[in-house]
Amino acid sequence: MEKEIIDRLTRLTNEEKNILQGQKNIRKDDYTLSDKFIVNSKKMLGGHKQIDLRLHTRFTDFPEHGHDYMEFMYVYAGSITHVVDGKKIVLQSGDILFLNRHIRHAVLRAERTDIGINFILADGFLQYIFHNVRDNPIISTFLTRNFDEAGEGEYLHFRTKDTFPIRNLMDNLIYALAQNGAADHGILTQIVSLLFSYLSYYRETLANNITLSSPEMQFKQRVTSYISRQYPRARLSDLADELGYSPVYLSRRITELYGKPFRALLIEERLRVAERLLTDTKLSVDEIIRTVGYENQTHFHRMFRQKYGVSPFRYRKQQAERSK
Repeated sequence: MEKEIIDRLTRLTNEEKNILQGQKNIRKDDYTLSDKFIVNSKKMLGGHKQIDLRLHTRFTDFPEHGHDYMEFMYVYAGSITHVVDGKKIVLQSGDILFLNRHIRHAVLRAERTDIGINFILADGFLQYIFHNVRDNPIISTFLTRNFDEAGEGEYLHFRTKDTFPIRNLMDNLIYALAQNGAADHGILTQIVSLLFSYLSYYRETLANNITLSSPEMQFKQRVTSYISRQYPRARLSDLADELGYSPVYLSRRITELYGKPFRALLIEERLRVAERLLTDTKLSVDEIIRTVGYENQTHFHRMFRQKYGVSPFRYRKQQAERSK
């Protein structure tokens, strides 16, 4: 990592200068629009960014808060202590802590040499790369739970100090984002996808993971994870075999907890993936229909129009015009 980049990232921020000059606490209004102290992605990202980084604020305790986005911290130097559900999580240099958007945590005071770099990832960015890592058992499940509107808090703590490929990827990600955030979107998605893949490959670096979850939420997370992984070929009978339930019971339970049947959930996932492929790839509509698991093109066109109000061709044209 170039020294100039690290020097620029770790120099005292205006907020830190104010704290050192006597400001007792952080100014919550700089972070949130909510009385519940939910850090707002628009305040953190600004403009049209989908991913960015910022130095963790030092010299004061950062009070308990949540996020409306997924965050992860990389400790570049020193140590940083988080508190989740009353439990201390001590991150040492080289550690990575992923926090989903449903969890609340606090961070104890860090000193000048304690360098924690926070990465803010918008849902749109994560959804773009999700299908690159859907076969990754650790990360795909974590992301699925993060996307769930009714999800519960979860974190993943990796100790990667001695894992060179991951440290190298983190240096590359920091460098790409530190250059005024001007890195190519494709490069950023590739780096983060590789990071997720390496974390799964070096799974022995996973020091701890906690899901603050009820039995009902665990059930929903398993259903949602299956649909996200298997949407082109998903069948209720296969999911029933995977979970160890009869198809009749599983169908009834899904309807009770989601308020809609399995088939409706599957259609929603297929249409969501199709919408992303229309926006972000050059695949033909016919190729997209086959990719998401439809054989009946007429049925797909009807379902797509019902959800988005226009045909797939028209939707793609509209998105292209908006991005100009």
